[in-house]
Amino acid sequence: MTLSDLGSIANLLSAIAVLATLVYLAVQVEQSNRLARSQSRQRMIEQTQQELYQWIDNPDLREAFLSTKTPSPETQSKMHFFLISAMRQREWEWFQYKDGIINKAVYEAYHGVIALHLGIPRTRKWWQTVGRMGFNSTFVSEVDAFLQGQPLTEKYYEDIRCFDALAPERGSVSEVS
Repeated sequence: MTLSDLGSIANLLSAIAVLATLVYLAVQVEQSNRLARSQSRQRMIEQTQQELYQWIDNPDLREAFLSTKTPSPETQSKMHFFLISAMRQREWEWFQYKDGIINKAVYEAYHGVIALHLGIPRTRKWWQTVGRMGFNSTFVSEVDAFLQGQPLTEKYYEDIRCFDALAPERGSVSEVS
């Protein structure tokens, strides 16, 4: 075996090592991408749960959405910060979608919540005046376009009120069990 043959074998082994390294790196990148998608979905779920708990734990906030009466300044403030938090989350989801972290179906499912949050005249007015400030301008434009095709959701909130009114008739959980 000549020195040239040994060099050829070394080049072949080197090429195999490079190929193995590339396969290993591709697997690592795919695992990292899966982890990033999983973490994004987990954050989305946690934020949604936080919004639900704010709704449950704050009767003033619920009343601000359910009532046609002008809320007190304190309740308006609670609603303002609830909506900022909720819309900031939707903006974060939009960035995740634009970056390819979450797919279109997941994005659209979560994005649809905007129709509820901004679905009554009071919250639509909030969005048109002070709500949009500080958000990405392209996100704001997309929300505006989305809202143009969305009817008001007052009926949704009326149905919630009717459901809440039925609660005493259903009895407590212990009575049902």
